[in-house]
Amino acid sequence: MEATVGEFESGLTKSSEKQLEQLRKQLEALHQNLRTVRHAINNNVAVLMAMAELSQRNPAQCQRLSQLCLEKAPQIAAAIGGFSELFDGLQSLLGEVENQPASRQS
Repeated sequence: MEATVGEFESGLTKSSEKQLEQLRKQLEALHQNLRTVRHAINNNVAVLMAMAELSQRNPAQCQRLSQLCLEKAPQIAAAIGGFSELFDGLQSLLGEVENQPASRQS
């Protein structure tokens, strides 16, 4: 019976290690995604600011520049949405790891 308990605990430890490795990989992906999202938002905001300045200097182009500004907002929202999905997945995995019984987390 002793060997069975040891094998069981060994299996639990391997399972925990796999979950932690998966958590690390997802955290790395989350970090990379955050960098990408931050870059995309900064780029889109810079474009919006430039178009606002151009429309002040050239009111005849205001309509066209306004339309371009309206196209940037969904791009920003999509970037944030993608990051949110990845973040939610990581939180879910973290919750699974934290909710394991104490004997399984060793």
